[in-house]
Order: sequence, then structure tokens, then C-alpha cells
Amino acid sequence: MRKMVGGLLLVILSAAFLLIPASAMAEKVLYAAGDPNELGVTTFNPIKVELNHEAVSLIYDKLVEWGLDGNYYPGLAESWSISEDGLVWKMKLKQGVTFHDGSPFNAEVAKWFLKEMETGPSAYMVGAIDHVDIDGPHAITIHLQHPEPNMLFNLSQTFMAVPSMEAYKKYGEDFGTKHVVGSGPYMFESWSPGDKLVLTRNPNYTWGPGFAKNKGPAKIDKVVYRDIKEESTRFLELKTGKLDVVFALPTMFIGKVEQDKSLRVVRLPGDQLYHMVMNTQSPPLDDRLVRKGIALAVDQVSITKNVFADAGKPAFTYLIDALPASKIAEKDQVRFDPEGAKAALEEAGWTVGKDGIRVDKDGNRLTLKMLAKNESSYRRTAEVIQAQLAEVGVDAKITLLDPSTIRAHLKNGEHQLAVRSYEWENADILEWFLNSTRLGYPNAAFWHDNESDYLMQKAMTRSRSQQERIDNFKEYHTYLLNQYVWAPIYLPDTVFGVGKRLVLSDGCLDRRFLGMGVLDYDLK
Repeated sequence: MRKMVGGLLLVILSAAFLLIPASAMAEKVLYAAGDPNELGVTTFNPIKVELNHEAVSLIYDKLVEWGLDGNYYPGLAESWSISEDGLVWKMKLKQGVTFHDGSPFNAEVAKWFLKEMETGPSAYMVGAIDHVDIDGPHAITIHLQHPEPNMLFNLSQTFMAVPSMEAYKKYGEDFGTKHVVGSGPYMFESWSPGDKLVLTRNPNYTWGPGFAKNKGPAKIDKVVYRDIKEESTRFLELKTGKLDVVFALPTMFIGKVEQDKSLRVVRLPGDQLYHMVMNTQSPPLDDRLVRKGIALAVDQVSITKNVFADAGKPAFTYLIDALPASKIAEKDQVRFDPEGAKAALEEAGWTVGKDGIRVDKDGNRLTLKMLAKNESSYRRTAEVIQAQLAEVGVDAKITLLDPSTIRAHLKNGEHQLAVRSYEWENADILEWFLNSTRLGYPNAAFWHDNESDYLMQKAMTRSRSQQERIDNFKEYHTYLLNQYVWAPIYLPDTVFGVGKRLVLSDGCLDRRFLGMGVLDYDLK
């Protein structure tokens, strides 16, 4: 009898096992070590955020998507048309889109979102909008105050990802931290700042962007972003299969990944620029000649070769070289010129002392405080610049800080020099970092100059065509270069380390490695 009961129980358990969904039996979880520059993220609220996270691209949809081929594709906006004078934009919106809380996306939400964007730090992205009309449940008309050649670019950025209006109003200050609600292919599950972020697949997602082959749902069940500060640990976890993707693979590990047949290196067009910020309100850096001397002492070619193993290009301007506004006359570029550096410092009244460090007329040494992130690329860059500055008589004292804390020091002006980088593909990054209304952060240069602000406004708001915008930004960019507010350093390739489990799609047009292109990815 006991044998019969036992056999019957075994049959029942076996049948129950067969009824378990395949997804529950073999959940596909992708593990990624995100960009170290994003370790200081404090919110996933796209309207209020200053430092963004790659996960925003998966949690939210945008009105427009920007492809790797440079074309713009339908996102939440199914189609659009623009009047001849550029002042009226008509948009048809996708139907059947719902947010993760079940609320619908429609014209009312789109109008609310474009208005609400005016309250956040990225308000300039909608600065040209005068008002929005609702033409139907899924149709809007955007009326501009002036032509905005950059509108499609703005609408396609993660800083203009569309949140649930209902959730946004319901949760208030908790939206973006405890409650994160978008309409994207992945839903916010949990977040432990400094540890990990967990996203789970949106099973109802079927409205993927124009360039995605799979419109949804995604094939991968979960995406887990892990915060791993130590670079060698990131590499080791990739090598041992505990990570599937490593963002911003350090150059010291590129060769090792390429030699490992179970790993891959994936490169996307670079959108990053390393630079050294100078606090222009901290003496003696309030003197343009001192800033010039320091900027001309930085040997970009040497740093590119010796720190970054030539995995990129030296930078001589403040913009990535893919942008037309970066094409500045060589005489206005900031290039290594040790004799010019010495001459500028001499003209500023700093003469070489007995120990080789310059002093002013009162005998004060030219000693400056330099901040850098405690990561190999920033640390080594800072150390090389320290040696290069010493060659022209400047004593730089380096302080290394955790990536999540350095912003607080910059906001408080606790620096004179700071080795930094940004990732952005538009000339308006100059406005973001050097607008005098944002002193401290993001304007860590504490740059406040009337002529600069005039040229900035001219480029941002008075350009009637794309060519005029390029010309205006080139004028603004040239002026900034001649004020030596930064020292440009390096233009890296965008490099990812990829493990053997991840199956990539052919011909993916997403500009982000873990953006909407993930819809076409799978795991072995």
C-alpha cells in the first residue's frame, strides 16, 4: 500500500512539474556592471534627474528614437510633420500603449509631460515650446516660440523619457526612487543604491521602436545592474561568467578580453570626452593666463598613448569629433605647447622658484588641488597630468574620491582642477556644463562670463536652421576654448566587454548597448 501511495505521489509531482511554465523553470537573467560614471545616480525620475542611468532606456519609452545610422525612428510618436517655418509640429501618437501601472499613454499624458519637463534641470530641452494642443486622443500639435533645429534630438534623449502621469502625481517625491513607472520593455523591481538594480520583463510590451525587429515582449526575463567599483573585480566577474556585460571596459583589460575566446569586445561610436575642469573662481585660476599655461602643459597625445593604449584619439576641443561644431580652426584648439605654457605663466607673474615650482611676487607657490575619481583611467590620467604640470612649474596635489561622492565636492567648489569626463552627442553639452546659472554642478568650472552667456543663448535659442545652429555653436565653442576653462584630454572608443551567454542581434541600430536593442537580444 505504501508503495502504491508513494508511486501515486511521484506521478502527481511529475505532472505538476510539467505544468510549470518554461519561463519559471529557466528564467533568463542578464547581469551587467553598469557605467562607473553612473554610480552616483540618486533617482530614476527622468524629469528631475541630473545624472542619468542606462536603465532609464529600458524602463521608459521616448517620443522619438535616434538610431545608430543617424536617423530618427518612431517611439511613442508614431509619425510627425513639421510646418515650413518650423514652428508647428504635428504628432500622431501610438495607440494601445500602457504604463506599468496600467494607466494609458495618450495625448493628455504627452501634453502634461512636455509641460512638466519645464520644472526640471533639463528644461532647456523643451525651452522652445510655447504650448501644446490636443487634437484627439492620440494626436497633439506642438507650437514653438522659435524654430528649434535640435527638437528631434531632444525628444530622443533619455532625459526626455516619458513617465506615467498617474504614478508621477500619486507618488510625488517618492517617484524615481521607491516608485519608478514607465511604459518600456522592463519594469522596476528593486534598487539597492551602491549594490544593484533589478528590472523585470514587461510581459505586455508590444510597441517597440521603429528600428527593433522584435516589438516585444523582450526575450530576456530580467536585467540586473550591479554596482562594482573595482575595475579588476568587474573584469574577473566577466571572465568567470558572473557578468554578461561590462560597461566602459578599462583599456588595461581590452587585450585580455580579446585574447579570451569565451569573451568579446564590442565597440560603438565614441560619445565621451575626458577633460580637466579649472575652477575659474578659485585664485589663481581666475586669471586667464594661468589657465592658459596649465591647459597648454597637458600633452594629450602622450596621455592617449601611455594611459589609454591608443584606444581612442587625443582631444583638442571641448566636443566629441563627430559633431560639426567641433571643427574649430587649429589656432583656436587647445594643443600641447610647453613653451607657450611657460610663457603664459611668466606673463601672469609666476616665476620659477629654486625647487622648480613657480612663485608669485609674494613668494607664494603655484600649488593647486586636483580631484579625480579613484578609478584607473582617471587616477592614471591625473598622475600623468601632475607630472606634465610639474615640467612647467605647477605643483598639483591629487585627491582621489569615490565616484559617488565627487559631485558633492565639485558642487561645493572643493577643487581647483578636476579630471572628469562626459558622454553626450550634441553641442548643447557646452550649455549644460558652462551655463552661469548652474555654478558648482554641472558647471564645475564656476564659469560666469557675460559674453559667454550671450553666445550660449544665441546658439541655443536663436538658430533658425541646423546650419545656423552649427555656426552659432562653433562661435560659442571657439570663445570658450580661448578662455581655457577646460583642458581637453582624450576621446575614447565606447568599449564593452561581453560574455559568452549573451546572443546579440545582427544589424541592431540602437545607439545604446543595453537600450531598446535588448528586445532583439537573447541568452544561451
